[in-house]
Amino acid sequence: MKMAENLNSRKILDAVEQGNMTDLAMLIAAGVDVNAGDDTGWTALMMASQAGRVDIVEALIAAGGDVNAADELGVTVLMAASSGGFGDIVEMLVAAKADIHARDDRGTTALMWASTEGRSEVVRILLDAGADANARGESGYTALMDASGKGHADVVRMLVEAFADVDAYDKNHLTALMLATMMGHTDVVKILIDAGADVNMRGDGGYTALMDAVGSGRTDIAGLLKSAGARE
Repeated sequence: MKMAENLNSRKILDAVEQGNMTDLAMLIAAGVDVNAGDDTGWTALMMASQAGRVDIVEALIAAGGDVNAADELGVTVLMAASSGGFGDIVEMLVAAKADIHARDDRGTTALMWASTEGRSEVVRILLDAGADANARGESGYTALMDASGKGHADVVRMLVEAFADVDAYDKNHLTALMLATMMGHTDVVKILIDAGADVNMRGDGGYTALMDAVGSGRTDIAGLLKSAGARE
């Protein structure tokens, strides 16, 4: 009996992986457990969400798919969709009461996943749904730090408008401004300065954003920082 259940569970995962709606519908009608997971805990709904299959996600939710399922690393269905940038699926999951505040084993939220990947549409949806713009991962990182370090200016702007703390710092005392400076993202540096970021904060070792900009030869960023009152 257990072997048959496992086989049917594998069939539903295979159907989703192959995008086979016909087989999926038959398996759902036969009462196969739509929430069965693979060896790592990934469910059919997680697979469909990561792949951007709106039709399959809709069918699985209607069949009782758990929108808050998580794998062995704590990654949820919403995180999978958010990372992939599938706004329509994120909206469906939020409407189905997916937990927008859930965290994986590293303390990362769906908003952080979306911010890291520069998924501006998803970031907007999550913020509108009440996602915490100031949530921190285990290293102290926030969504704003993630987006700033990657140079996702549109996302940075959204987070700033959502009152993300521009002076928050991680366990190494690095701020969003320092990270943007280190990676040479001039447009992000300007957004953060305009939002009131402290240009004279110091990271571990006493380094400031200006020190990094000067040392790296980033004259455009150094100029912006000096104009904002940064001191060497």
